[in-house]
Amino acid sequence: MKSFPLTSLVLLVSILASSRCFEGEGSAFGFVWPFSNVHDEPISREATDFQYDQQEADNNQSGLRVVGLERDRESLESAEQLPGPMASSPNDNRQPSGIPYKPQQPPMDTSSLFQHHFNTFFNAPESSFLEGGFPGFGFFDLHQSKPWWKGENVCVEREEQEEEVDGDENHEIAVDGGNFQSFGVFNMNFESCAEQQNKHVCTSVKNNNGRKRTVKVTRQCCHGYARPRNGPPNAQCEKIDLYPMAETVERLGAKEFIATLKKSGLESILQKDLTLFAVPDSAYSRFTEQMWENNLVAFDSAMRSKRQADLSGMTARDLILAHTVNGSYHIEDVSNEQLLKTELDDTNIRVNIFPRGPSDKTANHPYRYTANCAPLVKLNHVAEKGIVHVVDRVLLPVRSNIMQIIQARDDMTVLRTILEKTGLNKMLEEVGDDKHFTVFAPNDDAFLKLDKDIRRKLKAGSGCATNILKNHILDITFCSLAAINGVKTTTYNLLGEKLEFEYASMAKTEADDMSNKKDQRLKINGDTNVQEMDLMGTNGVVHVIDTVLSTDSGMPISNTLANRNLTIFKQLIDDAGLEDTFDNLSNKTFFIPSDKAFEQSEAGQYWIQQLKEHPETLKDNARLKEFLEYHVAEPLIKTCDLSEDMVKTTAGQNLRVNLYNTNPVFTNVMNRATVNCARLMHFDDETCGSVVHEVDKVLEAPKSDLMGVLKTNTDYSMFLQLVEKANLTDLLSTANENLTVLVPKNDVFLEVKEWFDETMENMEDLDNVIRSHIVPNVVCCAGIVQSDWPFIRTTETINHQRLKLNRNRRPQVQNAGITKCDIVATNGIIHEINDVISVQKKQHIEAQGFPSFTRPLTFWFK
Repeated sequence: MKSFPLTSLVLLVSILASSRCFEGEGSAFGFVWPFSNVHDEPISREATDFQYDQQEADNNQSGLRVVGLERDRESLESAEQLPGPMASSPNDNRQPSGIPYKPQQPPMDTSSLFQHHFNTFFNAPESSFLEGGFPGFGFFDLHQSKPWWKGENVCVEREEQEEEVDGDENHEIAVDGGNFQSFGVFNMNFESCAEQQNKHVCTSVKNNNGRKRTVKVTRQCCHGYARPRNGPPNAQCEKIDLYPMAETVERLGAKEFIATLKKSGLESILQKDLTLFAVPDSAYSRFTEQMWENNLVAFDSAMRSKRQADLSGMTARDLILAHTVNGSYHIEDVSNEQLLKTELDDTNIRVNIFPRGPSDKTANHPYRYTANCAPLVKLNHVAEKGIVHVVDRVLLPVRSNIMQIIQARDDMTVLRTILEKTGLNKMLEEVGDDKHFTVFAPNDDAFLKLDKDIRRKLKAGSGCATNILKNHILDITFCSLAAINGVKTTTYNLLGEKLEFEYASMAKTEADDMSNKKDQRLKINGDTNVQEMDLMGTNGVVHVIDTVLSTDSGMPISNTLANRNLTIFKQLIDDAGLEDTFDNLSNKTFFIPSDKAFEQSEAGQYWIQQLKEHPETLKDNARLKEFLEYHVAEPLIKTCDLSEDMVKTTAGQNLRVNLYNTNPVFTNVMNRATVNCARLMHFDDETCGSVVHEVDKVLEAPKSDLMGVLKTNTDYSMFLQLVEKANLTDLLSTANENLTVLVPKNDVFLEVKEWFDETMENMEDLDNVIRSHIVPNVVCCAGIVQSDWPFIRTTETINHQRLKLNRNRRPQVQNAGITKCDIVATNGIIHEINDVISVQKKQHIEAQGFPSFTRPLTFWFK
């Protein structure tokens, strides 16, 4: 009997599964558990609890109907008793109220059901099953296993939507982020459920012969009931004490707020279904004192005084209305960046949601919430009608967009000018549900810290003005609450660059005491202070900062060269009078030689000498301008986008890009790049609309093709004779080739003069020798790395001979060392070598006993 518990479990599941079955649509799997009594979740609400207008329902979106509380056999839910034709408008934002429905008949006798199934077989008493007497089922507790949303005091709402789809085509159905595809007339059903503290929502989609039906069933604790937040997972909805709205607000410590509401003649609105953002007494008193001191608003019983014109003449009545939203909104039902329309005309409250810090273990909610960037300190306090959230400060009505906020300040004249010059002001004037920005706004003193030339260019809207401003703008609402004390908080700006926020200690000031803040200040990237926080606009928030945020991508090329210590190239630009020209370049790729590269090349040494001895001759120097522009290509190409290709320079000439692999295992990963065989040493430094790659060689435009290089160098005359005798001059003169030619100097051939003379007379050997020195692709010295067994690197010549590549003290090709690397021509490169490549004579042997191939197998013999 050791296996009896497992056997009993299988029997129980089998019998339960067969005891109650539905045909087709009653259940997703064709059965329900016998203890899913039709009266286990008989929740309803009275008709008087809903203001449902049939005409309003008829005007709703086509195909959408809210079924309310009725029996549904097509929702993929267990059978329910949902009496009453109740419904609610899909456009009604209120939190529906309701009372739990009490069954008209007693629930099914579960013990009798079990007795019917099992007593016949095992002749066991009823208690043996329900009290643990039956082997293997002592843990089985029917009541504890039932989810809370199938318990009592749960109200149910149901929405349906139907739409026609083309049955002849394939269709994709999305259910809560998941995509599914139906083909032709194939019927497919899907369901997805999500659970919150007091709400359970299931969405099912059925595609039946080209007609899609979506059903959304929402179960939640009825009005006046809630689940204990720290209770067990299946804690049921329990009755809670409800009070009138005014008393609820007073109990939350906002007596002055509710007193002002009553004095303003607004007591009647408390009879409506509202969401009230109440202000606690301490914050409200502090606000009224500040208003009195500034002679802005008076809160006397007659409410006679008003704010001055700079606050649009708002009264205390307006202030209360700006904290009032029609309809009940539990905070879990509000999404990030959602705008809640207030009772004050043309004003909204923007709700934002931010994660808590890793050390914050005390809060009841997993997130932190703000209303117009003011923290919500108490959430979801339900009244007899409506709901109350407590906000830690007064919410001033928001009617100005971000650009209007900047324009209204006297200390942001420079920022306003740059925004208008670059056209970014139009973006910050956009308003809508999907428009939300954060601007870290440098004041005028912050711009004075910049170099005067940069400041001049910015005010003119030239240079890198657009990038510098985008470095200060986010496409989200980032309230000061988003930064967590003791933790670095990270977000990304419009350039995709990271900004880091943290609080730093500072001396406590009187202002800090007035605003009830700790002696800390928010810093950005470690060196920029936020002086004023959370200036709310209709399309986001503004924070005032004391320093312009630095970014490489917002700096002109001249600053990037200085920061990277590329001083010689920068000095040449300055002395040529091209600084402004280069700074204004956009969508370019700069290949800048290091100072060491200048010192090690003949061309570089020439320009260094000119800088030292004749700097006056460099102004408007055409040759220097051509030299500098040859290091600038277009368009902007980062290393991840480089490919084996020619790129055009601003001088109108070409640069050859090559990619190489240096990893002996992952040979398909290109991890080294060259341009005209100059290796990229440091790369992807972003500058104003461009990118900078540092290279280890000065780039010189080639003057001739490979044949021209051979002809102009007398040390290559004997190799040239072999090329001409082999009739390969056309190959080395072809413009669209990319060849590597391995050229022994004359002294190498003189050491084997007898062999040289014999080869000149044997055309077959001559052709084989020359072709063994030509590779049909560009192999720069930077692409030749150490190659040891078993990872032997080779390249193939134009006569299909494999040459081993290696690097010890110098790069090596087969048996020859490269003594001079990368002589660049228009159609390839030349490597000067110290030996003749060993020639292998090939013989063709037809394989016997093997299948024949279209061409014979080739074997090589020395």
